[in-house]
Amino acid sequence: MYIIYALLGAIMASVGTIFAKLGLKGIDANLLTAVRGIVMALIVSVAALSFGKLSMTALSGLSGRQWSFVILSGLGGALSWIFFYQALSVGPTVAVTVIDKLSLVFTAILAVVVLTEGITFQAGLGLLLVVTGTLLVSIPWEKIVNFISN
Repeated sequence: MYIIYALLGAIMASVGTIFAKLGLKGIDANLLTAVRGIVMALIVSVAALSFGKLSMTALSGLSGRQWSFVILSGLGGALSWIFFYQALSVGPTVAVTVIDKLSLVFTAILAVVVLTEGITFQAGLGLLLVVTGTLLVSIPWEKIVNFISN
């Protein structure tokens, strides 16, 4: 089931990026990010409430450590959005989005270093292909040829 949720998440992220790029015409990227964050907070809060997952009991049950990591996660996500939408406001949609997806590689590295999770040869090869694909999509071909020939 996680694959279906992950694919739906990827599709929604894609649709959200296209709508954001369209919405960035004539407004500041930080304003768009702030409004988007408010809309998302409302939708996520309504969903959590409707599933009975958001309550004072649930919130008071979080430990100090859990609160710290939730807050740090929110900080990382917010900064990610700020940088992503700033880049999207001035750069080409495909290149910005592909570079942003290097988060996959950074997450894998951090999972190995911080969480001490293993990584298979197959996963390593896949991550190498992500990096290669990112370079091919985001760097003009002429620059790649010049780099290789020098």
